[in-house]
Amino acid sequence: MINPVVHRVSGGIGAKLLLVVLPCMLLGAVAMFMLFEQYSTRDRVSALRARLDSFAVTQAASLVKPLWEFDSATVDRLFRSYADVPELFSAQVFNADGVAVATVAGHETDGHREVFGRVVPLVQQTPGGDYSVGRLEVAFHDGRVQGELNGQRTGGVMVLSGAFLLLAGVSLLAVRRLVANPLRRLRDSLHHNASVLTREPLVWTGQDEVGEVVYAYNQLLSEIDQRTEDIHHLAYHDPLTGLPNRRLLEDRIGHAIAVAERQHRTIALLFADIDNFKVVNDTLGHKQGDALLRVAAERMSGIMRGMDTIARWGGDEFVIVIENLSLAGEASSVAEKLIEAVGIPIHLGSNLLRIGVSVGISLYPQDGIDVTTLVKNADMALFEAKGRGRNTFHFFDQAMNARAMRRLDVEMALRQAITLGQLELHYQPKITSASGAIAGVEALIRWRRPGEGLIQPDEFIPLAEESDLIVAVGEWVLKEACAQIRDWQARGVGDVHVAVNLSPRHFRHERDLDGIMAVVDAAGVPPSLIEIEVTETTLMHEPEKVIGFLQRLRDHGFGIAIDDFGSGYSNLSYLRRLPITTLKIDRAFVMDIEHNEDNVEIIRAIIAMANALGLGLVAEGVETERQFAFLRGSDCAVVQGYYFSRPLPPGDLEALLPKLPPRMETGHSLSSPLGIRPPPAAMGEAFAVPAIS
Repeated sequence: MINPVVHRVSGGIGAKLLLVVLPCMLLGAVAMFMLFEQYSTRDRVSALRARLDSFAVTQAASLVKPLWEFDSATVDRLFRSYADVPELFSAQVFNADGVAVATVAGHETDGHREVFGRVVPLVQQTPGGDYSVGRLEVAFHDGRVQGELNGQRTGGVMVLSGAFLLLAGVSLLAVRRLVANPLRRLRDSLHHNASVLTREPLVWTGQDEVGEVVYAYNQLLSEIDQRTEDIHHLAYHDPLTGLPNRRLLEDRIGHAIAVAERQHRTIALLFADIDNFKVVNDTLGHKQGDALLRVAAERMSGIMRGMDTIARWGGDEFVIVIENLSLAGEASSVAEKLIEAVGIPIHLGSNLLRIGVSVGISLYPQDGIDVTTLVKNADMALFEAKGRGRNTFHFFDQAMNARAMRRLDVEMALRQAITLGQLELHYQPKITSASGAIAGVEALIRWRRPGEGLIQPDEFIPLAEESDLIVAVGEWVLKEACAQIRDWQARGVGDVHVAVNLSPRHFRHERDLDGIMAVVDAAGVPPSLIEIEVTETTLMHEPEKVIGFLQRLRDHGFGIAIDDFGSGYSNLSYLRRLPITTLKIDRAFVMDIEHNEDNVEIIRAIIAMANALGLGLVAEGVETERQFAFLRGSDCAVVQGYYFSRPLPPGDLEALLPKLPPRMETGHSLSSPLGIRPPPAAMGEAFAVPAIS
């Protein structure tokens, strides 16, 4: 570091500042002089007005008698004498008829700025009363006053100018010597320190206020250095976890690629995402979610080598760069350690959580030779890992590109499918176990895309769920179902109970709920013919608000069903408060009845609970005679599944609808576009409900 030059100046800062303030004092004197002049002008003008008033009153008194006696000679004599008054501008006297009798103008009127006038009525007092004989108008000018003021001003300006020039010269020398030079050194130091990374302090030995300023300046330099380091750290690190951020990560990946290219080595890029992190945020709050991210980051960092990089990509996503790999299996080992480390139970306040992490892996150079491609491919591999059950890892392969392009193509085309009329509804009947009669139907969406035929909902509905498009799709399903109900009524089929399974996104905003009721009301369909199905996950986001929304629907006349009951995380205390009418047993329990005794007991418990609470009950996914026999024997009121009929177009379904009694008050459900799987290849057209003894 270069030592700064020491500058020594004796004397106090007070003397220096005094020399600087003197010109200000001069300006103050000038201001005072101008104020004095203003007061002097005001006094002189006041005196002029007083003389005008006195002159006008005196002369008016002397003019009353001549005018009363019509003595024009006296009036003219008096007016001629007025011309000798220095301040006179003009004077006129008028008789009682308003005719000017005499007029005179002053001689010395040059240099005036203002003219002041006065009008005095002329009144003759007699024993018989007062009589107006005319009026006197007199005007004075301020020319004489202005002359006196100009002389006073000229003298004052000469005195002040001389004093100002003298003080200005002295002040200029003093300020340059005692103030300007130190400030110039301070400025030069600022310019120098602003252009270099290593800042040099300014040394000042004077024990005065300048020394204090220099000390504060040097303290500021130290603080700037510290803040610069902090800003640099924040620019390249995540403030929550302290890990490198995306910007620093991309730089390190680029460096690792350059080294690997020279040394012909392999790099692994692991894209990790914490499973179900949103559930933690929604249920425990963002503060606990942040704590979870910090713990996960610490555990991931703990298994990394010093040469490796772990960074927070954003949200609950992390990226790990493993350098100098000999075999791809080494990346698998790291991913397994990562999953194991994160999976250790975590204490968050009073909660003990066990979380999982899904990992996607891409390799340099086979999966990409640049940062963007490696990250993109690792992200696709992560998506594949999540699709395979989460809490696992998956390597990228080229087939993922094709699947990703397919997803993008389907998502873009789906946005046009509604307006182009490519969506349609199929209906699957629900069967009363005791009688075999149809209790209602479940509407399932299908997409008939030109050139591809029917696209099953499990391909396009998840994409719609990822965006707000699912709200528009749900409203379309509801509108089409209402139109079909009206069509069946018009053709004498009867009242068919239909239900629509709505996405959790329908229960986030008041306007979406209003839209549901508006669609049904506009169609003229009684809400009692519509049952709204919601999944258990709907209740996990702002449960109190969702319960309020469901209560509004129930109060409006809709039926409310919990779909796929038993597959989620239902809180029984919430279940007791829900304004629901029906429980739908998840198909996963029904399909495994014949091989899993635990599922048998779970179904019996659900049936007993529903009956105790007075709720309707529907078991979905019935595909065999033994499943149906068990459910009917267990007092499950309504069943549905491919054992009875696959989902049918409205025209095909009508052959079964004559079995529907008019105005049935039992189960009624219409599934959302989410829950149905394509029918088995061996399943034929719908057939009559079998009679099972």
